[in-house]
Amino acid sequence: MVTRTLHSIIEGFNRLIDKVDFNKISVEMIMQEARVSRSTFYRYFKDKYEVMNANYKMALDYYMDPQRSRNYRDLCYHLFDFGQRHLKIFRRALESTGFNSLSNFIYEYSYETALKITRLNRAGAGFTPVEELQVDVFCNGICAVYRNMICQRYKIDPSAAADALYEMMPESLKHYWWK
Repeated sequence: MVTRTLHSIIEGFNRLIDKVDFNKISVEMIMQEARVSRSTFYRYFKDKYEVMNANYKMALDYYMDPQRSRNYRDLCYHLFDFGQRHLKIFRRALESTGFNSLSNFIYEYSYETALKITRLNRAGAGFTPVEELQVDVFCNGICAVYRNMICQRYKIDPSAAADALYEMMPESLKHYWWK
């Protein structure tokens, strides 16, 4: 459950990044925008990168609900649509680079989520070595495609993108993701 304070911090960050480049945003600025104290901020986040990543994490967790996404194709659609609706925020957030970058987070969290879903639907078993390789490539590709969709490199709508990605998903995994 998202607390009101957590939501306030994330929304404060989103208002800032709508106007200011990510690299110029400080934790102090986020605290002021969210109207929270330093100790309150650090109770929820360790730095501005975690706040930035919370947008994607919350969206993925929200759309993972079987009542919102019946399969992986639906999940892709919802994430691309969400990115399109919050284009400016994600475009600026994707300017971050390095280990803490949003791109890196999207890959890491997507991979962890794929492993979690697979274990859930396989009675605790994870990926085979071949599947691990396939999911690694697939999640890296998803991250690149998501970044390129946000930067409007592709002239394709979220539904067509979701269809294409679902078709590219390794057959050995397609049917283990949702039951």
